[in-house]
Amino acid sequence: MSAAQRVAVFLGAYFAANAVNAFLPLFLSDRGLTAGDIGHVLAAATLLKVLAGPGWGDVADRIGRRRPVLFTAALAAAGFAAAYTQVAGYMPLLLLAAAQGIAASAINPLADSLTLALAREGRLQYGPVRAVGSAAFMVATAGAGWLLNRAGSWLVPWVLTALYGSAAACSLALPEADTPPAAPHALAGLALLRNRRGFRLAVACTALIQGAHAAYYGFAALFWRSQGISDTVIGLLIAEGIIAEILLFARGRRLIERLGPAGLTGCAAAASVVRWLVMAAAPPLPVLVAIQPLHAATFAMQHLSAMQLLSRSVPPERAATAQSLHSALGYGAPTGLMMLLAGWLYARSGGLAFASMAIFGGAALLLVRPLRDVGRFSLDAPRYRF
Repeated sequence: MSAAQRVAVFLGAYFAANAVNAFLPLFLSDRGLTAGDIGHVLAAATLLKVLAGPGWGDVADRIGRRRPVLFTAALAAAGFAAAYTQVAGYMPLLLLAAAQGIAASAINPLADSLTLALAREGRLQYGPVRAVGSAAFMVATAGAGWLLNRAGSWLVPWVLTALYGSAAACSLALPEADTPPAAPHALAGLALLRNRRGFRLAVACTALIQGAHAAYYGFAALFWRSQGISDTVIGLLIAEGIIAEILLFARGRRLIERLGPAGLTGCAAAASVVRWLVMAAAPPLPVLVAIQPLHAATFAMQHLSAMQLLSRSVPPERAATAQSLHSALGYGAPTGLMMLLAGWLYARSGGLAFASMAIFGGAALLLVRPLRDVGRFSLDAPRYRF
């Protein structure tokens, strides 16, 4: 198998597990936890992902290899998933979710770091490989929903164990990039934030635009259901957005090359304003169908912009640390905080939760000019194959 195929298989297994994680609250509820308890459990897992992720990246950079770290993290996540079947009660489940959060926090940023490093070496193209992960996420979401509807939530830990275990097995076949070990540095991540302007901009843009998805991830289904839209149609709307994302990852290389980081971020920020304001207005179903493809802009364009910035701004021997810190500060912490805001607003005025997200996404437009100063990639060069 080629390097691209091996990475794609690993990403498929991991993103499938990530999709099934969305059904964990059903399992926790059937174990007797209240809605408040479940919120605490999920918050603990999210918080520890933010705190632990950069540590995994630092380990990978120090040894100059990502494969053993990915194997350890995926195997640990599989073990903790299996342990859900043996424990009950609020505190044991909270501690277990926290441990799983620590383990899983390594996988996504290190996988992205490896994929980008291999793209720099000309051994694969980032976009098509990443598209496999998105496709696996969509298929696993649909498949898990169908399966759990028939078998019950007790199956969630077993499916998670199988998928994380598959990811661990696939990680053993991952190629390694030609990256030298990094010298020990206790504050390597903070040094990157201080000294690398492109990295700071990547984190800021991700925090604003990806964080603005919090209301969508947390409350879109509830909001649409309150408008009389069936669960089946809601699932199709979500799938429509993911399909648009997959198409951009897989087929959008020329567009990505033409726009560069500044153009991609500008499009993502503008689309964020349009998408969330339209959603806030509770439009009729045909309008929702028309705006769902904007997910390719608000999510995929911004993600690709950030990956380009990280590839250019961060030395290869610090790439894993940078990806992990970017994941923590760009995705984890802002999404968690904006989820709290969105929940508070949704409980009081419904659509206002989505309108507030437009403010954050639109604020990223202020960063487009600084991004132009950072410069653009030459995507035709083997070093940057997106």
